[in-house]
Amino acid sequence: VFGGAADSTLPNDLHCYDLDSQIWSTVTPAPESQIPSGRLFHAAAVIGDAMYIFGGTIDNNVRSGDTYRFQFSSYPKCTLHDDFGKFLQNRQFCDVQFIVGTEEVKISAHIAMIVARSQFLRSKILAARDARNLHFEKLFGTTDVPLAEQPILEVQLPDAQSEAFEIVLNYIYTDRIVFKDPFSHKLVLIMMDVYQLAVQFNIPRLEQLCVQYLEFKISKSNVLDALYNADRMGLTLIKDYCLGFIVKEDHFYNIVMSAEFAALDKPLIVEIIRKRLNPSKNTTDMKYDKTIGTTLESDMAVFLKSGGKEFCDINLVLEEKIIPAHKSILAARCTYFQAMFRSFMPADNTVNIQIGDISPSLEAFDSLLRYIYYGDTKMPPEDSLYLFQAPCFYGFANNRLQAFCKHNLENNITYDNVLQILEASDKMNVLDIKNYALKMVVHNFSQVAKLPKMQDLSRELLLDVIMAIADMKVENKQRIHDTFISQYNDI
Repeated sequence: VFGGAADSTLPNDLHCYDLDSQIWSTVTPAPESQIPSGRLFHAAAVIGDAMYIFGGTIDNNVRSGDTYRFQFSSYPKCTLHDDFGKFLQNRQFCDVQFIVGTEEVKISAHIAMIVARSQFLRSKILAARDARNLHFEKLFGTTDVPLAEQPILEVQLPDAQSEAFEIVLNYIYTDRIVFKDPFSHKLVLIMMDVYQLAVQFNIPRLEQLCVQYLEFKISKSNVLDALYNADRMGLTLIKDYCLGFIVKEDHFYNIVMSAEFAALDKPLIVEIIRKRLNPSKNTTDMKYDKTIGTTLESDMAVFLKSGGKEFCDINLVLEEKIIPAHKSILAARCTYFQAMFRSFMPADNTVNIQIGDISPSLEAFDSLLRYIYYGDTKMPPEDSLYLFQAPCFYGFANNRLQAFCKHNLENNITYDNVLQILEASDKMNVLDIKNYALKMVVHNFSQVAKLPKMQDLSRELLLDVIMAIADMKVENKQRIHDTFISQYNDI
C-alpha cells in the first residue's frame, strides 16, 4: 500500500502486509531510488514482480500525471527478526533469568540480546553479575568459577507485570508486538503496562508503538478504564489523551451518562469537568514519529562494533587472531553453531573458523559477522567469493547471503579489484570466477599490471596470467586468419 492521507499529511511510505505473520511493515526502498511524493486518489497495481503507481493528488490539490515503478526484490527475505524470535521461543542457551512481579514469575532470556537493546536492563544485569561475583569471592575466594558450575544469573524486576514483560521481551528480539490473545478485552490495559515498561527500560521506539496502538484502540467503551489506570500508573501522556478524548463533542454525553463514569474517582471527575469547561487548552498529541528510537538492526550493529565486548562468551580463532563473539547470537542465526553449543562445545570456549575446507580472510569473516548480527549484506566482491558457500556450511535459514554474494560478484568486478578476486577464486577453487577474472586481467592488462597487488601474486597465478595472455594472442591470430580466409573466399 502506497501513500494516502494520514492526519492531514500526505506521507510517501510504502507498507507491506505479511499474510503469514499478519504483520504490517514499512518497506525501505534502495537509497538510489527516486521515491514519489506523497499523494492520494492515485491508481496502483501489482503486475508481475513490480508495483506501478499512476497519478493522484499531491500537495496543494495538484493533480499528477507521473508513473512510477517499484521493483520488488528478488532476493530471499531477511530472516533476522524471525531467527531471533524463534530462538526466544525455544529458550535454548538462556543465561539470564528475570524474576518478574510480586508473584516472582521466572522468565528466561539471553544476556547478549537484552543488553544490546536496553541500557536500563544492561545496568540491571551488570549489577546482578557484580553481586554474583561478590558471592563467589566470599564462597570460593575467587570470581574465576567454571561456567558449567555457575548458577544462571538472576535479575529482579518486582514492579513489572509478567504478561507485559513477555511482550517487551518479544519486541527486544524481533521489533514486533505480539499478543498471546489478540482479542482479549484487556489489551488496552496490558499495553499501558507495556508502555510503562518501555519508558522504564528506555526503549523509545516501543513507547511510540504503544502510543500508536492505544490511540487506535481507546474508545468510548474503555476510555474511563484507560484514564483510571493511566492516573494510577502516573502515565501523564496517556492520561491527557484520555481526557481530551472524553470531552470531545461526539463522546462527552455518552461517556458521562454511563455507570462507569458515576463510579469514577471524584478527583478524576473534577478533571474531566474542568477539561470540558476549558476546551481551548491544547489536547496532548500522541502521534507516531518513526524517527524516534532505534531498530533491531541498528542496535545489533552498535553492539557488534563497540557495545558488546564485555558480554562476549566465545572466542572465534582465524589466522591466529582471536575474535570475541556471543554464543546466543551465533546459535540463533546458524544451525552449525547451535548444534556445536548443544552437543560438543569446546571446553576452552574457542572455535576455529572455516568455511568448508577454506579459512576465509579476516575481512570476509568480518562481513559474515555483520550479516549474522544484523543482516548486513554490504561487502566488497572479494569477500563475497569467500562467503558464497557460507550459507550452506553454517546453516542459515535461507540462501539470502548467497544470492547477494552472487549478485555482488557478477556486477562489481573491476580492474581495480580483479587481482583480489583472482587470488580468492583460486584459493576457493571457484573456476568460473577465476577464468572470468583472468580474462578481465588480460583485457585490461596495461592498467592491471601497474597495480601494487600484481607484485604480491603467487608464482602459480602469475603463470596463469601469462598463459591467459598467450591464449588470447592465439585466439586473436586465429580470428585474423579466419577473417582473411572468409574475405578471400568471397573474392
